[in-house]
Amino acid sequence: MRAYLTLLRRDLGQLGHSWLVRAWLVLLAAPAGFLVVVAAREGELASETLAAYLAAVLAPLSWIAVSILAASAINSESGIIADAILSKSVTRGEYVWSKITARFGVCLGVYFAVVVPFVYLVRRFAAADDTTVAGVLGGVAMVAALIAFLTCYGMGLSAIFRSPQIAIIGAMLTALASGVLLQFLGLRWMSTTAVLDRLPETFRGETGVGDQLRVLIVFGALSVAALASGVWHFRRRDL
Repeated sequence: MRAYLTLLRRDLGQLGHSWLVRAWLVLLAAPAGFLVVVAAREGELASETLAAYLAAVLAPLSWIAVSILAASAINSESGIIADAILSKSVTRGEYVWSKITARFGVCLGVYFAVVVPFVYLVRRFAAADDTTVAGVLGGVAMVAALIAFLTCYGMGLSAIFRSPQIAIIGAMLTALASGVLLQFLGLRWMSTTAVLDRLPETFRGETGVGDQLRVLIVFGALSVAALASGVWHFRRRDL
């Protein structure tokens, strides 16, 4: 446990000083502030403003940032892993779970740090607040589930592939292609793009609780499966 906590603090410190995390945070916060002003002055609906920001700004930027952060977490330190594990100063489990915890915490932390105040300000200052509390909570939770899934999927690829570049490209391409394909096939409840497309209705409370729970359960299960596969492979591969 001591090694795990030490590695976790080290990784969180590195992520806190990462230019990618800082740029991601700034690029999310600046458009959010602009849209709050627009919603207040131009008579925009709160549901449309929230949905437009999440789908057109937060999702694409987070897709890039999370893919890079997650898919390069383990394979970018292959030499350090081998030295530490072979010298028995840290176990494979401690190392991989410290990476997973740090990436998971930072990715969702950035998301909620931007979205929570943005949602509050839009609902307060938009010319017309047509949202419901349940709808907003459901929409925010579903987008969080998508980010959590991409984080777990990227971490899984990072544990499987030795090349960070292959893992990053794989995370980006498969997440995008699968979302479009599943929506085309009519499996909207499994498609990331379909979830984003339906955000205005979700924020207005027009999406059923059952549909929201199905999205959370499906992407939660996919996140667990991606992590389990990556950890299983990492524990058994040669260093």
